[in-house]
Amino acid sequence: MERVKSLFRASRFANRRKHRRYPVSAPVEILHGDAAARDAEITDVSAGGALLIPVQTVAPGASVVIYHPSSMMRVDARIVANDAVGTRVQFLSEGAGAIVSVWLRGLHARHLGEREMV
Repeated sequence: MERVKSLFRASRFANRRKHRRYPVSAPVEILHGDAAARDAEITDVSAGGALLIPVQTVAPGASVVIYHPSSMMRVDARIVANDAVGTRVQFLSEGAGAIVSVWLRGLHARHLGEREMV
């Protein structure tokens, strides 16, 4: 039983993220190749990436551009995963990710506590 408990504790710490996440809600368009722009909501943003809702039909590993029409902000990203919650993206430039994170936090966010950062 102790071994099972230690494995659970180890996996909790292994899943820690590098950057703090912040809940936001902002409408964006997802641009991928020559395909038409797809409407999405960017949420759960950090300096390293974000969650897009709804799930996008772009395969993991693909490069996309996240475009915020009202500010004309464009950020290059890579699709990390599609799951039941949405599409997870990683910003290709940590500097750009930090700008997006700060900008969206300033407009919409409240900080998630340490317990919620898993």
